[in-house]
Amino acid sequence: MHTPHAPHQPGPAGVTASTANTVTLPTAVPVRQPGSVPGERAAVTAAARARRERSRRRGVHLLLAVMTALSAVTLSVTVGRDYRELTSTTEFFHRHAYTPSYDPLSNVILGLPPNTVDARTSPSPEIRGIAVGPDAITLLAGGRPERVVPLQRPVTGLLDVVEKVDDPSWAGYDGRGRVTLSTALVVSPGASLTITAPVSELVLEVRRGVLLGVDGGRLALDGVAVRPSTTSDDLQQLSVDERRPFVVATNAATLTITRSHLSYLGRDWNSSYGVSWSDRSTGSMTHSEVDHSFIGTYTDHARDVAIEQNWFHDNTLYGVDPHSYSTGISVRNNVSERNGRHGIIFSDFVTGGVVAGNITRDNRLNGIMMDASSTGNRIVGNTASGNRGDGIVLASSPDNVVEQNTITGNRVGLHVRGGGENIRVRSNTIVDNQLATQGISLDGNTLRDNGDQWRPRVLVGIWASVPLVLVLLSGFTGLARRRRSRAVGRPVLGGGV
Repeated sequence: MHTPHAPHQPGPAGVTASTANTVTLPTAVPVRQPGSVPGERAAVTAAARARRERSRRRGVHLLLAVMTALSAVTLSVTVGRDYRELTSTTEFFHRHAYTPSYDPLSNVILGLPPNTVDARTSPSPEIRGIAVGPDAITLLAGGRPERVVPLQRPVTGLLDVVEKVDDPSWAGYDGRGRVTLSTALVVSPGASLTITAPVSELVLEVRRGVLLGVDGGRLALDGVAVRPSTTSDDLQQLSVDERRPFVVATNAATLTITRSHLSYLGRDWNSSYGVSWSDRSTGSMTHSEVDHSFIGTYTDHARDVAIEQNWFHDNTLYGVDPHSYSTGISVRNNVSERNGRHGIIFSDFVTGGVVAGNITRDNRLNGIMMDASSTGNRIVGNTASGNRGDGIVLASSPDNVVEQNTITGNRVGLHVRGGGENIRVRSNTIVDNQLATQGISLDGNTLRDNGDQWRPRVLVGIWASVPLVLVLLSGFTGLARRRRSRAVGRPVLGGGV
C-alpha cells in the first residue's frame, strides 16, 4: 500500500528543511595589534626607548670601566714602577803593570831599590838601612855593613835604636816626640821593636829605599803618627813616585798597629802600597786612621790579620784590600769612605774571612767586593751607602754568606756576576738603589724603593682611586644626559648614566 509523502514544511527564518541541521559559526572578532590604540602606542615607544637607554648606560659604564682600568694600568707602569738609569762606573785609572819582584825588605838589605826585579841589578850606596837584630844593630849602605853596634840586651823601643845609632843622618830625635828616619828601618828575625810614647810622630824621609819594615820579627806601633817628610794632594803622581815610603811586614812577621795615624804612604808596586802584611805574616790594626795612601791596608799570603775599628779614607785605590791567598782575615767595625775605588775588597783566593759591622760609603766604585775566587767568607751586618758603584759585589766568588747588611743609595744594591753558586743571601735590607739586584733573585730580604721595582704605596693609591673615579665619571655623565634631555624637552627615563 502506497504511503503518501508528508508535505514539505518551510524552516524558520526562511531556512528550508534541508538546511535546518547546519551549524552556523559566529563572526570572528579582529585581533588588536599593540600600539593600535594611540595611548598604547606611546607606551610601547617609551618602553623601547627605556630598553635602549639601559643598554646605552651599560655600554657607557663598561666603556668608563675599561678606560679607567687602562688609565690605572698606564699609571702603574709609568708611576708605580721606579725606573732609574744606571750610572756608568767606567772610569780610567792607570795602574802600574804587575811585575813579580823580590821582597822589598830583602832588596834594601842588599842595597837594592825596593822594587828591584832584575837579579843583575847592582847595589847602590844610596840605598841604606838599619837592621835591628836581637843582638846587634847593623847600619848598611849598598848592602855592605858600615857599622855594627853590638847589644848587651835587645833594644825594645825606637828611641833605644836612635840612641845606639847616634847619627841624625840615619835617624834623629828632636826631643819633642818626633823621630825622623832617613834610611830603611828593618826589624830582623828574632828581634822585637815597639814605637810608642815618648815618640808620637815618625817621619820617613822621601827618598828611594826609605821604609819601615819587619822581616820575621815583631813590630808594634802604638799611639804614633807615621807620615813622609813631604806630602802632596796629587795622589795620582804620588802613586808612581818611587821615593814614597811605606810600612810592610814579611816572612812570617808580626805587625800590630793601634791608636795610630798613617798617611800619605805607599805607591803602586808589589807590597809597597801603604801598610802591608805578606808572606805568612800576621798581626792587627785597631783604633787607627789611614788616609791619602795608595791602599789603606793590604795583605798578600797573610794569615789571621785583624783589621778592626779603624777609619780608612781618601786613599788612592782601596781602603782595605786583603789579597792573594790570604786566610782568616777579620775586617770588623771599620769606616771606609771616599776611597778612589772600593771601600773593602777581598781578591784572588782570599778565604775564611769575615767582613762585619763596617760602614763603606761614598767610595768611587763599590762598597764591599769579593773578587776572583774569594770564597768561604762572611759579609754580615755591614752598611754600604752612597757608593758610586755597587753596594756589595760578588765577582766569580761563590760559597759566601751575605746577611743582615743594609745597602742604600748605591748604583746596584747587590751585584753577583761570574758564578754565584752556593751564595747564601738572607735578611738584608736593600733600599733606594738605582737597581736592587743584578745577577741574582732574592727571597727573604727587604727590597724597597729601588729602581726598576714596583712602588707598593703608589700602586695602592692608584688602584684604590679606581672606584671613586668610576662613581665620579658616572655621576658627571648622568648629569650631562639629564641636561641634554631637558634641553630637547624629553623626559628623563631612570637615573644614572
